[in-house]
Amino acid sequence: MTKRSLVQALADDRQPGGWAEFAAALAGHSSLGSALTMRGVQASRPSLYALTDELAKVQIPVLVLAGDEDDGCLEPALMLKRTIPTSGLAVLPRTGHTANLEEPDVFNRAVDRFLAAVARGAWHSRDPRSVSDSTMGLR
Repeated sequence: MTKRSLVQALADDRQPGGWAEFAAALAGHSSLGSALTMRGVQASRPSLYALTDELAKVQIPVLVLAGDEDDGCLEPALMLKRTIPTSGLAVLPRTGHTANLEEPDVFNRAVDRFLAAVARGAWHSRDPRSVSDSTMGLR
């Protein structure tokens, strides 16, 4: 029996067969295509932190979604929430990088609520009064 990663174990605990389905789909990708994508896109793209001026100009509704066990994405998710004036942040508890596989119902409910709010015109820019460096809201 092979050792499973935490993500694999969590995904299968919450959605039996979910990890196997994901792994099979990923394995079906072209090796050359994946390598070219990593080298040509991922490796050469700028960091999100280098794009904050551009991100601050985004005016369309944005939902930033992260799992609280996806350590590498939590800080970038917070940065995006703080930078994009029309963004909201959903953090899924006890969930890693593959939130849609690990917690499909929670993920889908978060996305459905976001889309419904956008559709009824209830997704607005952040109230500037909520921006503060202080936990008490003091400037």
